[in-house]
Amino acid sequence: MQSPSPRPAVTRPDLEFPQVVRLLRRAAVPILGVTVLAGVGAFLLSGLQPKVYEATSSMFTEQDGSSALNDSLLRPSPLPRGGLEQALHSPAVVKLVINRLRAASIAPVAVAKIKTDLETELSTGNFKKLQIVPDKNSPSNSNSGVVYILSAQANTPELARVLANSTVAALQLWDIQRAQKRSEQARAALKLQLDVLDRTAQTGGLSTDDVNRQARASIVRDLAVITSSRQSVAGTLDVIAEAVDPARPMTPRPLRTGALAALLTLLFAGGGAVLLGSRRQPTEAEVLDWDSTPEGAPSLYRHEASESRNVTSTVPHR
Repeated sequence: MQSPSPRPAVTRPDLEFPQVVRLLRRAAVPILGVTVLAGVGAFLLSGLQPKVYEATSSMFTEQDGSSALNDSLLRPSPLPRGGLEQALHSPAVVKLVINRLRAASIAPVAVAKIKTDLETELSTGNFKKLQIVPDKNSPSNSNSGVVYILSAQANTPELARVLANSTVAALQLWDIQRAQKRSEQARAALKLQLDVLDRTAQTGGLSTDDVNRQARASIVRDLAVITSSRQSVAGTLDVIAEAVDPARPMTPRPLRTGALAALLTLLFAGGGAVLLGSRRQPTEAEVLDWDSTPEGAPSLYRHEASESRNVTSTVPHR
């Protein structure tokens, strides 16, 4: 008995545009059905997510210093670029923010939730609730100062606004505390110098009384300035624009999410339909239809019909 000859492998040509259109047309109903389901499902699921509102405030920090006593000793040192971001994400500033929220008549449950979120971000290093970045329109090499944009996220517009403004106030208070600490350090250093001069004068260590009197008078004057200005210490941070209630949530956005899901589903479903259709073996009806393809039809159809006839002719007849 003669064994049948092996079936030759058929090399499929590259898909042409008319065949792609025919395959998409054949699978149009499943593709559109899956696309609509994906879009509607993404829209509904996105609408069920909790809303997040974002409020922003802008502030200005000075960079240049002054050599005057009331500026050099009664003002904090200028913050380097990036120093304000580090300060915002510090336990000291977070504590000041929580105190400001409690003083703003916010519900204790909301304050406790924000406190937990901020402490969690401090421990993980992933900061989302409070962020501050330099304004993109502010020159990076400016010696006068830098404009910063502070953003705060919360689940209600009012809470987002209060959180942003409270954070700005907390940063200003932290900056003033830096100035007060520097003033106290300068006061302690001047008092120590005065004590050294007095002891040296008593032991006769100074060669000239005029030098002793001039140095002592200068130190006493500086101490008087620092003592009298202790309550009027100023910081380097100024508010440009306070936060307002955001009009719409930052997330979720159901329409955008549903449209993106529908578009991606349409692309993947169409590509899958073309891929599966190109790998499917032609039926006898399609072969007969290809046989009747006119001469003016695209070359791809005539090529596939010819290959189908060759493959059929290789099968042995009993």
